[in-house]
Amino acid sequence: MSLKQRIFDYVQRKQEERNVRFPHFDQPLKIMLIYESDVLERNDSIKSIRQDLLRRQMDVTMWGFVEKKEILTLILPQSRILGLNDYNLLGKPRDYVVNDLKAEHYDLLIDLTTQPLLPLRYLAMLTDADFKVGLNLGEGVHDMLISLPDFTPEQGEQAELEASWLYDQMMQYITTIKSND
Repeated sequence: MSLKQRIFDYVQRKQEERNVRFPHFDQPLKIMLIYESDVLERNDSIKSIRQDLLRRQMDVTMWGFVEKKEILTLILPQSRILGLNDYNLLGKPRDYVVNDLKAEHYDLLIDLTTQPLLPLRYLAMLTDADFKVGLNLGEGVHDMLISLPDFTPEQGEQAELEASWLYDQMMQYITTIKSND
C-alpha cells in the first residue's frame, strides 16, 4: 500500500460521523457533481448531466479533476477543474481547496468517478453532503454504492460514456428507492 493511500485511509478514519439523509427530488436540491475531466475539458456528458439536473430545478455545483491541467480558460465555466497543483506531494488537497469545498453544504453528492483516483476520492470524502452516491470502488466514502459486476479497468478509460451511464443508474436507483418510501 502506498504512502498516499495510507494517508487517505488515516484521514478517512478521522472524519466526523455524518448525519445521512436520503434526498427527495420533489423539492429543489443543492447538488455537488464530481467527475473526471478530460485534458481538453470538453466534458460533453457532464454538460448533458448538468442540463438534466437543471431541468429538474436543482442547484448544481461541479468539480472535476484532470492530471495534466494545461488549459487555464475553462470551456465549462460552471465547473471548477482541479489539477495536480491543487494537491500536495502526499496527495492531500491544499488548504484553499478544502476551505472552498467545505464552505458549502449540499443535499446530494453525485460522484461520477469511474476509477479510483485519489484526488477525486478526497473530494468525495470531504464534501459536506447529506447523501453521497458513487460507483463501488472500495473506498467506503459513499452512502449508496452502484456496483457493476462486469466492470473492468478498460471501461474506466471511456469516462464520458461511463459518466452518463453511471448517472442514469444512480438516478434510477434514487428515484426507485424514493417511490418505495
